[in-house]
Amino acid sequence: MRLGRVIGNVVSTIKHERLEGIKLMVVKPVGPDGDVKGRKIIVADYLNTAIGSLIYWIENGTTICKVMGKMSIPIRGCIVGHVDSIDLEGGQKVIHG
Repeated sequence: MRLGRVIGNVVSTIKHERLEGIKLMVVKPVGPDGDVKGRKIIVADYLNTAIGSLIYWIENGTTICKVMGKMSIPIRGCIVGHVDSIDLEGGQKVIHG
């Protein structure tokens, strides 16, 4: 699982047929300290996530298909949870979702 911040949503007039009805969001991967840790990615959102939310997501298409009960979904990632806050040791930094 990876940590990320939702920075936008994707609007598409034409999608692959297996993506019909699936909300797509743009996620910026971040570390536990809130620093950016990679390139932005488009992921599936089955949790009705809002822009600005701190989330954790998976990058495994096979796991997503198993969880959603579908044979094959052409997507690289999926939001699997929302994070309320992260408290680092020693109270150095607190990140809120």
